[in-house]
Amino acid sequence: MLMRQRKIAIISILLVVGLVVLWRNRYDVAEWIRNALGIEMPVDPRPAGVSDLQWSEQNYKEEIAELASEQGVPYEYLMALIVLECGGEKPAGHRYEKHVFSQLQKVRDGKKKNFEDITTEKLQGFDDEALKNLATSWGPFQIMGYKVISMGVDVSDLRNEEEAALYGVQWIKKEYGHFLDKKKWKDGFHYHNTGERFPLSGRSRTHNKYYVSDGVKYLQYFSKSLTTNRQ
Repeated sequence: MLMRQRKIAIISILLVVGLVVLWRNRYDVAEWIRNALGIEMPVDPRPAGVSDLQWSEQNYKEEIAELASEQGVPYEYLMALIVLECGGEKPAGHRYEKHVFSQLQKVRDGKKKNFEDITTEKLQGFDDEALKNLATSWGPFQIMGYKVISMGVDVSDLRNEEEAALYGVQWIKKEYGHFLDKKKWKDGFHYHNTGERFPLSGRSRTHNKYYVSDGVKYLQYFSKSLTTNRQ
């Protein structure tokens, strides 16, 4: 019985050690698997120990600082939003919303009068594949594709990695920049996620109940970072 317990203990220790080694070398292991199987396997280029805040600064700091200055939108807010929406990843990736596609499809087919400010007239000529692009969020701010219609640009502009941040900032300024001008940060974060200002009840309606509070915390981080860099 004692011998069996020792064997189990040794196996457990070896297993833990093996998992630690694999984790520390996960990027090399992923690369080896990709090469061995001959398939594309996305490998996270982020170094171990780098936070979303640090990663966002590394990937977007210069670009967002320039856009913030040009468009008159607070740098610290935009950076905080990037952390919330894409964790600083570049390219940011995208997220398809099936329920949004369904609503847009109904509007296009005349089964529904409108979806927000999108009418049947605005969707004429859009096939299902095009609607899927409209029902997908793009760029570092994860702006829904259909949002660009009111801006007079194409969803392909939002999908373009080189221009996604620009059009995202322009949409933010146009849609709810008045909140940011008055430093109503909670309203800004809540509106970006839900289309509504922060409730007077104090109860957030965001998909993640910490979305707004985390956003304010991240904003304070970038605000301090901006102040430090100016000194």
